[in-house]
Amino acid sequence: MESKTFKSVTFGGFDKQDVISYIQQTAKNAEAAQTALENENRNLKSENDKLADEANHLRKLVEQLGAEQEKLKSELACKSAKEEEISALREERSQLSARLEEVLPLAEAYQKVKDQIGDIECQARKRANELETSTKARLEQVVTEIRSQYSKLAGVFNATSDHVTGELRKVEVNLSQLPRALDQVGVELNTLEKVLNGDQE
Repeated sequence: MESKTFKSVTFGGFDKQDVISYIQQTAKNAEAAQTALENENRNLKSENDKLADEANHLRKLVEQLGAEQEKLKSELACKSAKEEEISALREERSQLSARLEEVLPLAEAYQKVKDQIGDIECQARKRANELETSTKARLEQVVTEIRSQYSKLAGVFNATSDHVTGELRKVEVNLSQLPRALDQVGVELNTLEKVLNGDQE
């Protein structure tokens, strides 16, 4: 508090009006200081509330990122299952290809036999023709079935492979971005904690 020199009077000590004016001015200054402190206190409370809201938001963001990480782990597990499925499809396709290679020579050999039965007697030719028709139909049916199964499996394999490749790329992109996002959130939480604790750099 600043020092005050009062006027002295001949009788009675200090000038009464001078003392009263000083007391009134001191009261006004104290009231103004109290008002300023109250305003500052309200501003600090408001700022503290904002920082608390921001901290809650960042915590929720961390929780969301954790959930996203769990989701990515689940997708990776699903990817492994799909890779096993693709491996099984490859094996089945290989087996069908081998079977098709076995059947096609039989069809070619049958065609050669057909060319050699021209001199067989009528009865034998009739029986051979019946056998020919039955065998040819069966061979054509088998070849058609194998080709159809092979085509379907090839289509499923290609579609599954494309889908798994696309999903793997998405998972790789998300996983590559996740550490950076978590690091940024950690930095922001540390900074916010320092502000809330009153630390200043």
